[in-house]
Amino acid sequence: MTAGQAPQTAAPVRHRPRIARRPSITGSRIYWLVCTCGTTGREWFARGPAVEELERHIATLPRVPAGQECRDSKSHDRRDWEPCSLCAGQLALFDL
Repeated sequence: MTAGQAPQTAAPVRHRPRIARRPSITGSRIYWLVCTCGTTGREWFARGPAVEELERHIATLPRVPAGQECRDSKSHDRRDWEPCSLCAGQLALFDL
């Protein structure tokens, strides 16, 4: 770092958890949690336990402050646990 430069901060980690699957050597399917943050879950022969791991992972994420919640998450490409820079600080229009 040279004089006059601000220290760089790490980029925020995006969490996009999903359930991955692949066939096992016996022909059945194996399911597990995969997240873009680097978290991976245990392999399961049923989808249910993998979904439970996914829900536990989402539950551990910090909640977004009220002023940074996204009002149009689909078009802004945001999940419930991610702050939205487009909606941050805006007042609700006509209580929508």
